[in-house]
Amino acid sequence: MPVEAFGLTDTGKVRANNEDAFAVEPELSLELVADRNVGGHWGEVALALTEEAILSYLHNPGEPALAPEELLKEAVRSANRKVWETTQSRVECKGMGSTVVLAHWRERSLWIVNVGDSRAYLWRGGSLRQLSYDQNVGNDLRHNLGLTEEQIRRYPHTNVLTMAVGVAPDVLIRCQSEPLARGDVVLLCSDGLYGPVGDSTIAGILTQDQAPPAAAAALIQLANSAGGPDNITAVMLRYVED
Repeated sequence: MPVEAFGLTDTGKVRANNEDAFAVEPELSLELVADRNVGGHWGEVALALTEEAILSYLHNPGEPALAPEELLKEAVRSANRKVWETTQSRVECKGMGSTVVLAHWRERSLWIVNVGDSRAYLWRGGSLRQLSYDQNVGNDLRHNLGLTEEQIRRYPHTNVLTMAVGVAPDVLIRCQSEPLARGDVVLLCSDGLYGPVGDSTIAGILTQDQAPPAAAAALIQLANSAGGPDNITAVMLRYVED
């Protein structure tokens, strides 16, 4: 499938280390962004285990005949088992976890799988739409209880994650499928990008129709200009031909 794929990450202006990770794997038709969001220093272990386990499974799947959605879910489940088992065998790692968002394309179809609040967006026809689901307190109040934005603002800790890879023996995985059309752009990113920048600014960059390397660099520069409070990762896919 004719696509352009590119990823870029930056430490930001505040943190000493970059605790984001990304992968662009054309042979797997896969992109990945993960963010150490749980577990302090040991969250970096969760981040590395998550990326390694997912890519290892997809390179050598236990059941290669699985449909794309289930294949991606099994890869994330394998990562969850790996991180969870590590937390059970190493006391110092207890409570560590990672977010992850995956994009997989096949023919003219796209699958997005996510755990946590790392995001996937689709830019199509001048409109930006989030494909992933933020697994945090605020979003669960919004979708499960139907609270308004004003009501949600009254709650504390709305950005706290309700799910992450490796924090429990089982993991709730969100999945979204989408047909692809010529000119579509898919953006995977950590909260270090969309938090300080916002959707409208992201849309403004994608309106310029730059190649993925230039667009990713521009987004990271904007996040840093907004204070760069966290690590920043942008991974992009552009479907260039029908």
